[in-house]
Amino acid sequence: MRTQMSAGLVCLLLVCTSPVALGVESSPPAQIGTSDSDSSIDVRYAIDREPTQTGRVRVTATIERPRHVTGLSVRTPAETTVLRADGLRSDGDRWRLSGDTRTAQLTYTVPVGLSTTFGQRTAGTDNWTLLARQEVSLRARWRWRAGPRPRWNESLVLAPGQNGVAGRTAAYIGPHETELRTVDGDRITLVVPAAADLRPNRTAVLDSISHAKRASTAGTDHDHIRVFVAPNELAPGGYSPSNGESDVIVNAGEPVRSPVNVWVHEYRHTRETFETTPAMDWLSEGSADYHTAALTYSASGIEKDQFHERITTERHETADLTQPDSWDGPGAQYHKGTRVVAAIDARLRQATDGNRTFEAVLDGLTRRDERITLRLFAETVSAVAGDDLDAFVRQAVTDTAPSVQTDALTDRDLQRSGVADTTDRQANFAPSVDSSPATATSGDDEGKHGVGTARPVTDRHGEWTMLGTLGILSVVLVGRQRRRKRL
Repeated sequence: MRTQMSAGLVCLLLVCTSPVALGVESSPPAQIGTSDSDSSIDVRYAIDREPTQTGRVRVTATIERPRHVTGLSVRTPAETTVLRADGLRSDGDRWRLSGDTRTAQLTYTVPVGLSTTFGQRTAGTDNWTLLARQEVSLRARWRWRAGPRPRWNESLVLAPGQNGVAGRTAAYIGPHETELRTVDGDRITLVVPAAADLRPNRTAVLDSISHAKRASTAGTDHDHIRVFVAPNELAPGGYSPSNGESDVIVNAGEPVRSPVNVWVHEYRHTRETFETTPAMDWLSEGSADYHTAALTYSASGIEKDQFHERITTERHETADLTQPDSWDGPGAQYHKGTRVVAAIDARLRQATDGNRTFEAVLDGLTRRDERITLRLFAETVSAVAGDDLDAFVRQAVTDTAPSVQTDALTDRDLQRSGVADTTDRQANFAPSVDSSPATATSGDDEGKHGVGTARPVTDRHGEWTMLGTLGILSVVLVGRQRRRKRL
């Protein structure tokens, strides 16, 4: 018994003190030089246009390594030309921090021009540059032996003398104007390039996003949203470089008074911090598109018949949303996804006399410490409804889309009440327990023990990448128990 109690105490101590390894995790930009207190690996990318190389930018990456990080190497993006390395040495296709170097810099040029399934989202031209952070960012591996969990903490800045705006995950350099709106103490900045012919007026865009911000409750409520207007020559629609982050890109030609109001759609992606399994990836786009229509209707941006037509669409209605490979085109997650979410929202309102909405489902999923599966999704819907809706949800997602009780979504005067409930929210993230020494990776750079988890990177029609995370099991307890037996 005494041995069992001792083992239990040791196990508890290991759980409380074991270092934890995660992939890239979003956090506010850190000041370079404060890594000791933050225990994060801070990486700041200073962006400069290359006037003699159209389509490329010069990047100076400054890396701050905490003392307890014992090894760190980085890999540059594709087609990179390294110009200078300070405190790093070349090792094949990687650059390693030399010895005890705490601060290192790598200067390189890299092409700009990100394309998704539906067209080109960023570009570098003779007069302006619009880029997403993933185009210029390093991929890293690191190890540490003790102390708090190191994070890979990235930020963007513009090089001195550059005229533009840098956000967390996107940046624009070139002639532009900005329009600022304050909403309940938070800021929304609209960045309008001189090369962009903005179709709606700026007030209409900011009004639409402001209404969505006030009416939304689930997910992250950022204190500063940056909306980068993409010049008309780029792909129509919008793009979020990383869901849950505060930057979005929307083409200048996108209207506001539309059931697929892209300005609101991309705003909704800034609030999405939940993680999904591949079978539930549709939820990101389906819920964003449904709330886009609902929020635009509640702001009197569209008529009731336009709202009804959008949420009762028959397009892709027989698609199994859990089987993306079987879809007849990527539109299934938008069209059927919207209808499924609308049908569930209507059932929730009916079951709770209008007191709970689909926002409460998203809030519940955001709180969970696990990736969303169909089982977890159905359980959460049932919990919000206070009734067993498991069979209804599963059939809606995998079989023919259910009919939508539209009266439940409009009879309560949605235009005055909005679409949000007032459920308190708190975002939770799931750590992976690890033992020392530990390793971790950033971006798509898989480590020796890397385990992938999905984090969406979305445009109006959806695209995602993978961020690596790491988890290895502790063996210290077993070793101690064996030594006790030998004694």
